[in-house]
Amino acid sequence: MTLHFTDLPRPLLVGSLRNRTTAETIADMKSGESDGARAFILHLQLLDQPYRQPEELRKIFTATRYPMMAINYRCDGGPSDDERVNMLLQATRVGAKCIDLPADTFDLDSRKSLAGCTLPFAAADPEEISMRPECIDKQMQIIKQVHALDAQVLMSAHALNTHLDCTQAVSLATEMESRGADIVKIVTDCPTVDHALEMLRTTVELRKRLKVPFVYICTGPHGEIVRPLAPLLGSMLVFGHHDYHERANLRKQLLGNLRELYRIIPWRIDDYLE
Repeated sequence: MTLHFTDLPRPLLVGSLRNRTTAETIADMKSGESDGARAFILHLQLLDQPYRQPEELRKIFTATRYPMMAINYRCDGGPSDDERVNMLLQATRVGAKCIDLPADTFDLDSRKSLAGCTLPFAAADPEEISMRPECIDKQMQIIKQVHALDAQVLMSAHALNTHLDCTQAVSLATEMESRGADIVKIVTDCPTVDHALEMLRTTVELRKRLKVPFVYICTGPHGEIVRPLAPLLGSMLVFGHHDYHERANLRKQLLGNLRELYRIIPWRIDDYLE
């Protein structure tokens, strides 16, 4: 039986699959396995339409013994949130062991929902977090449906162009955790070296405060240092590529390099926290 994401040893190397066809995806995945990837994320929205069908997804999910997370982010002119979520549920039925559910799902203007919110993160005005009760309820219902299919939910907030201090990041993560997510992921901006250091300190605090595993990373040049170090400080995983191609996310390091980093630096914060 395929393990869940939260059952795997950490730091977890996760291959990021951003391909157009089933064959390309499987080839990329097999290369990632040889680099040390022990889980994968599959971007459904980047697959060409014929390869998003259940029979094609099943071929991908059964081509590896490692768990896969289905992602289906919004894109211009793309499907509605309800359609995207239905596709994620469909992927779960044919083999995905986890889905990425953005915390603003079902809310196309989530920033307005922060008006009057007294939680610390609201002052930073982040994207991708809805505080509308009706949207939160629908998200929680989706989480229950995924759990009923023996799969997990990573709830994400891509708070781009937003600088979160430690208190704000912890409050955002705690709010997402409260909705029933199995894993919490926050991607934020990191404009300076000092803020990169603040993010690493925040990673330790998140490890102490959250009851569920988390991912805390940033965009931009400082991501080059935050992404690989965060798993040593408590973040559960790091995303990487086997190689760089036209659809690759160049902010993600190569899996082979990450595996070598963790081989030569076996330090883990869990060995030192009480």
